[in-house]
Amino acid sequence: MAARPTEPGEAKWVIAWHVARSAAPLAAVWGLVFGMDAFITVWEYPMAYPTLADRVKAAVTLRSFSVLYGQPYHAETVAGYVSWHVTTVVSLIGTIWALLVSTGLLRGEEDAGRWEMLLSGPVSKARATAEALVGLGAALVAMFVPTFVTIVAAAQLPVAHFSVPSSLLLALTLVSAAAMFLAIGALASQVSATRGQAATVVVAVAGVAFLVRMVADARKGLDWILWLTPYGWIEQLRPLRDPQVVAFAPIFLLVAGCVVATLAIASERDLGASVLRAREESGATGRWLLGPTTLALRLVRGTVAAWLVGIAIYSFAVGMIARSASDLLVNSPAFTSALGRLGVRKASEAYLGIEFLMLSALLAVVAASFLASVRDEEAGGRLDHLLVRPTRRIVWLAGRGAIVAVVVAACGALSGAATWVGAETQHTGVPLAKLVEAGINATIPAAFVLGVGLLVFGIAPRLTSVATYGVIAYSFLVTLIASLFSDQEWLKDTSIFSHIEIAPAAKPDWGEASIVFAVALAAAAIGALAFERRDIEYA
Repeated sequence: MAARPTEPGEAKWVIAWHVARSAAPLAAVWGLVFGMDAFITVWEYPMAYPTLADRVKAAVTLRSFSVLYGQPYHAETVAGYVSWHVTTVVSLIGTIWALLVSTGLLRGEEDAGRWEMLLSGPVSKARATAEALVGLGAALVAMFVPTFVTIVAAAQLPVAHFSVPSSLLLALTLVSAAAMFLAIGALASQVSATRGQAATVVVAVAGVAFLVRMVADARKGLDWILWLTPYGWIEQLRPLRDPQVVAFAPIFLLVAGCVVATLAIASERDLGASVLRAREESGATGRWLLGPTTLALRLVRGTVAAWLVGIAIYSFAVGMIARSASDLLVNSPAFTSALGRLGVRKASEAYLGIEFLMLSALLAVVAASFLASVRDEEAGGRLDHLLVRPTRRIVWLAGRGAIVAVVVAACGALSGAATWVGAETQHTGVPLAKLVEAGINATIPAAFVLGVGLLVFGIAPRLTSVATYGVIAYSFLVTLIASLFSDQEWLKDTSIFSHIEIAPAAKPDWGEASIVFAVALAAAAIGALAFERRDIEYA
């Protein structure tokens, strides 16, 4: 019996390879960051709280952080503290990565017209989607491996006291949010009319899930609500202390359900069709469209609103727990000594300074995500419709860059104001002006990312997303590694996060900030000039 000829798509898995190649490198970097975060936490916790009495006192204080970070469980132990301290932040980073990757490589590719070319060959819609999901799964594995390896290395430290199987559970926990929101993003890409709409749907799901988890952790009697939200399932896992492996069941069911639904919808719907309708605009709204910049602002206003609301809610919660956080810092001899060396007098300001450093990373991601949409506009061919009109390229790019800069600045200022409102409920006494200044200070890394992104967009547009997210991930990683060694200041200085002060605990160094802004502006200008001279690149 003659063998059936193998279809090209079956033999080469071209789509799966393309998706994996696009997503896996940065996923691996983030995986290393996740693992290093756990490693550094294992390393530093015993130094911050050297005695059992210090840790017990700290564990009691940590309960004040429950609304934001979840309920601590046996936080007087290194294993319990590591699970509590690392999981929430890593889960949120994994969520952002997953929604950008899944919607970009599925609905984004379809919007750009590349799926039409793939499906013109001997590959069915269901098979193409299945291959894309396999590629996303490969990227998730690329994230998991360095996470697991680094946590295993952390488990070998004398103070760790947890096993390799526990390390495996922790690594699985840390990538669980990425796995769930990759699947949710894939499903949203099938039901949404555009990539932007798909991303908005995923952000809404993540926002509601996190708010439900916050409500569940607000009071002890509401613990049962944790079983209604993905972030609650992750919290319930407790991988290093009395793990509840049963919490993996809803995570697996959610991922499997989204995958099955994605394949079912993909096999039935027409290319470009969607369950959700694209937003219809009335003709009257076109009156204020005075050029490409106002058009771009109109197109991204939903995304901008989502970022502003999310950052405001997060900052308000940070402000509300500032007093409790200051008590925690004061109870740590190591932190007290470090604050004294830095000349910081108020522990509440030191805590807020640390949180604004975290905000600076989030604002850098905001800048990178908007730059990715700039590249998508060119790659998808939508830019052509503007350039055939009397619109100069440099004007279009300057307008898009200005929008990103204004959005980042607005997010920084709003964060400072929202933090002040939250802090005032606890009577911390930190002035509004000081917190707004700290919020603006947190925009410095985002400004650098914007400049680098525009430079790369002008010279090598296909590398725009890789360069911008790569700078952020590298800076995260370098900051974590440099904290292990006191004599590696040169390495720390290569991180964009090392060039901002811990405001409001310290006065922002606007002299150094002006240098960063000048470098970013010069890079953006060079990128704009290069964009004027290069050909349009669609893929």
